Amino acid sequence: MLFKPKPGRLQLALLLFSLWIIVVSAVLFYLGQRHYGVFAPDQVWHNSDIDVSAFGLTASAGFQVLHVFADGCVCNLRAKAHIRQLDKQLQPEQAEQYFFSPDQIVSAGFTLPATPAVLIFSHGKLLYAGPYASGPLCAVDDSLIAPILQQQVILPGLWLNAETSACRCPL
Repeated sequence: MLFKPKPGRLQLALLLFSLWIIVVSAVLFYLGQRHYGVFAPDQVWHNSDIDVSAFGLTASAGFQVLHVFADGCVCNLRAKAHIRQLDKQLQPEQAEQYFFSPDQIVSAGFTLPATPAVLIFSHGKLLYAGPYASGPLCAVDDSLIAPILQQQVILPGLWLNAETSACRCPL
């Protein structure tokens, strides 16, 4: 003999299950997207004319890349995937890479709106500042910096990339 639930109980069970699916989906969406947004919505950048010497580095003929990570930012894992990909794509002579904390960047006189961020210098002058990639997952395939460092994209001047939506932790 098969168990036959009463019609009212079956409807209640389906309703509770549906509500559970909706709540879990909403929570997962929130947790997955809470750090996604415009990199610098207020577009406050200071000292955009800063050069690499402000960070205690000597200007070189090639690119100098400063990676900036704030401790505890959930977006760091995605940005580190970009760095691993860059390490595979670039020859050491194409770009010198350095790692800085947000405090070190601020004490050098540059205000950064969010992390993880990358600052790219060419011949000692700031060329790019902003996120590694665009999109909610900041996929390596959506890299903004690899084409710059590989000179597939030539920027006409300084690009303070505030308008890109990416995974970021505001400072």
